[in-house]
Amino acid sequence: MTKVVYCTAQWAARVTKAELKEQISFFQKYIGVDKVYLEAFRDKLASRSQIALCKQVFAEYGIAVAGGITTITRDLDESDKKRQRLFNTFCYSNPVMREHLVKMVQETAAQFDEFIIDDFFFTQCTCEDCQKEKGKRSWEEFRLKKMQEVSQNLIIKPAKAINPSVKITIKYPNWAESYQETGYHLKAQKDMFDYIYTGTETRHEAHTDQHLPRYLSYSLMRYMENVAPHRNGGGWLDAYDCYPIDCYLEQAYLTAFSKPSELMLFSWSLLYNNKVVTPLGFQLQELEMIMEQTGTPTGFPLYLPYNAQGEDHLEDYLGMLGIPFEPMPEFPEANAVFLTVQALHDPDIIPKLSAFLNKGGKAVVSSGFMIGALAEKRGIEALTSIRYRGRHLHADEYHITRVSGQSMIHRRSSTAILFPLLEHRNNASWSFINAGHGGFHGSILLRDTVGCGELFTLAVPDQYSTLRELPQDVLNRIRSVITTGVYITLPAGTSACVSLFTYDTDVIGLYSYTTAECAPEMVQVHSTGAAAFLEPIAGMKKAMPDSFYKPIEPLYKSASETIFELYTEPGRPVFYKILK
Repeated sequence: MTKVVYCTAQWAARVTKAELKEQISFFQKYIGVDKVYLEAFRDKLASRSQIALCKQVFAEYGIAVAGGITTITRDLDESDKKRQRLFNTFCYSNPVMREHLVKMVQETAAQFDEFIIDDFFFTQCTCEDCQKEKGKRSWEEFRLKKMQEVSQNLIIKPAKAINPSVKITIKYPNWAESYQETGYHLKAQKDMFDYIYTGTETRHEAHTDQHLPRYLSYSLMRYMENVAPHRNGGGWLDAYDCYPIDCYLEQAYLTAFSKPSELMLFSWSLLYNNKVVTPLGFQLQELEMIMEQTGTPTGFPLYLPYNAQGEDHLEDYLGMLGIPFEPMPEFPEANAVFLTVQALHDPDIIPKLSAFLNKGGKAVVSSGFMIGALAEKRGIEALTSIRYRGRHLHADEYHITRVSGQSMIHRRSSTAILFPLLEHRNNASWSFINAGHGGFHGSILLRDTVGCGELFTLAVPDQYSTLRELPQDVLNRIRSVITTGVYITLPAGTSACVSLFTYDTDVIGLYSYTTAECAPEMVQVHSTGAAAFLEPIAGMKKAMPDSFYKPIEPLYKSASETIFELYTEPGRPVFYKILK
């Protein structure tokens, strides 16, 4: 994993040789920088002499240098006063701005054989010119087509004309659910540019405008790897609004768990003499050793078609509760799949799902998917007895059906949680988890059989974060269903958020998040088939007390399942190999 730092044009325009050498010494002491992206343009252009000076000094320290560009600009003439441009992004219907961007791109391509476009390469301009060009099309349709044209004519062609060997990377932001509304045409652009890059910034969950679950730093990286296999350059994180400090470190941890080629830190001037750098550098040394032994990430396949939105980040909230996902833009060739309402963006999703189930697949669908398919009369009523009448459940009591179906576990939650009420016909569909209050209950996890396959429907609360308030026995049953061979369970009364990471080498990782309620926990790992023990990954020893650095014997073992119990602490990743 190459450690990279991004340098903005404003910094590059003013830094002196002496200052740069001093700053490099700081970063090499605490991080060990392998490469920088040196930005030539961000509203203002850094002079060629300054760029040359920076490149020369970085080269003296053995640090590779690529270029960068951020597509923002101030008003260029009087006509721009009529345009309202968020963050000063370009209006691509304006000839003056288009010409300005071409000049900046060519200036960058003349100085670098590789450069990246920061994640302001979008448009939300609604000026008269844009409205006229849009016509009767939706903003989404117009902007997707527009930014595809801009990518080719204002970025790629001008850059290649100046430097035919230049390689161009487009960085995609962390707000994947909104790409299509602002012109990020992932399906088309992934094949237009040489590489893509992924924004993995999650920051504080509640105190920012985006409210992104931290698992996104992992899941979005995995999605982008499946979008452009081996051309996803890396993950990009920053230190804005990261408090406590673990918010910042967890961006790096989860990005590293996804196995990126590069880990990009934004930005050089922001991080110089910043207290987050010391612990980050220490942890990265350990993570690099661990990640070298993990293999390729795996998880429960999640189908998120291009340009879809709806139950945004549902998978990330579930991912923070111990369910590993492998998101992908195409319907998976696998024996399991998770579908949210986004999957309804695929007009052929119900025929695909039906064929998948009849061949023996296991599908888990969200209530949003089920309700949307029923409302649109897609034909899903042929696969289940579930119907939706617009009613809801206020639940603080839960009944978990045992696998045998002969008895139930009863649990209560401290607060009432609102679920959509999914009506079903008894014994046509079977409830795994009932929820409600007093004398009225409905199902929040249902199973249907279709051909040789299984269809599970999971009712999702209106507020996804309340999933963590469900009793652990309820979450344990959900985890046992959304699994491809390994899942975890937590003891009753636990309020911790723990993620599970799985790899194709029988390596597993556990990470307990540093939330307000966090505490050390004993976690049980359930593995399909007989296993001998859990072997701690080499490199983890220095991060753990010696008493924990030893093989873990099974708590329970049979021919069909092995259960291990292990200790976790908030903020400390642990990785083990399951030895059969």
